[in-house]
Amino acid sequence: MDPDLLARNPLFAALPQAERAALAGRFVQRSLQRDDYIFFEGDPAERLVLVVQGRVKMVKHSESGRETILATFGPGQIVGEVGVLVGDVYPASAQALEPTITFSLGRREYAGLVRSHPDLAWALIAELGRRLQNAHDTIRSMAVEKVERRVARVLLSLARTAGRPAPPPPDGAVRIGVPLSRQDIADMAGTVLETAIRTMSKFQKLGFVDTQEGYITLLKPHALVIIAEELSSAP
Repeated sequence: MDPDLLARNPLFAALPQAERAALAGRFVQRSLQRDDYIFFEGDPAERLVLVVQGRVKMVKHSESGRETILATFGPGQIVGEVGVLVGDVYPASAQALEPTITFSLGRREYAGLVRSHPDLAWALIAELGRRLQNAHDTIRSMAVEKVERRVARVLLSLARTAGRPAPPPPDGAVRIGVPLSRQDIADMAGTVLETAIRTMSKFQKLGFVDTQEGYITLLKPHALVIIAEELSSAP
């Protein structure tokens, strides 16, 4: 693996250059096709996974088999670190959204690095702090914020991690590369299916989004930003 990939990742950037170069040789590469699983919920969390190319989604499945998307990850992002740090099992499944390349490092090797490099430990604390803050923001959003704002935030978050420029017109449109049902939107926004359907229908009538075969295109991302941030010009 190219050591520069580690230099750009906050969990490894604090390592001296020579150590990054040595560590890069200990990562294991894996190539996946679309829909291949990287790991399953409940598997022993034995490896820290770095996405190098492609997109990955974290999902949970109900007993009936229904899938809920928790998050999506792109190049440069780490997947499965929570289970690795706890030393237990992966709390959700990771699945490739498209042809994907990952590099992974064993849990024991990573734990040894953290113990021997205080700067890595601080970087890890900062990353976990960001994840915890995001979780708190999500909980607060579900408790007090309007549904339209929550749905707009979900769409913008997915566009950041799984978005692709959509062919014009219009300029600036972004297509989310994950097929999403209205139930997925409802689950991620913390609302019920009927409300998600009503909100998405409103966004579509306003010309903010379009849906074709399960794929959502943000036609006017700036309009969704206005709603998500509750700016004065929001409709």
